[in-house]
Amino acid sequence: MGTVTKVVIDTNVFISAFGWDGKPEAVLRLMEKRHIVNCITSDIYAELQRVVAYPKLKFSPTLQVNILEFVFAWSLFVQPKETVAVIAEDPDDDKFLSCAVTANAAAIVSGDPHLLAIGNYCTIPIMTPAQFLDQHR
Repeated sequence: MGTVTKVVIDTNVFISAFGWDGKPEAVLRLMEKRHIVNCITSDIYAELQRVVAYPKLKFSPTLQVNILEFVFAWSLFVQPKETVAVIAEDPDDDKFLSCAVTANAAAIVSGDPHLLAIGNYCTIPIMTPAQFLDQHR
């Protein structure tokens, strides 16, 4: 078996995958097939726990648990070595950059305009699920 590609998947991609399918869901299928491994920190996981419970999403309690269990089971937890401060518009997004650097990730997969506007961070490309899938074929 070859090397598995390490990535950092943004919370919004998980939410989209479980709520609306499409390209984000295809990214998660790569996780299940062990073509990629999602790297995550406890801060990112805590954000996911908050977001899946947002009333506007109308995710059932069962679906909320399923999402959290999926991410927990299919992700590699890392402890960030340093804190970065790059995204002035939304400093909360910096945790994805820290995670990617610590994990030596090949990419950050996101739908967040603040992250996508950066393009690359420390040579790590930041791309939409569609862009990632195009490059990962």
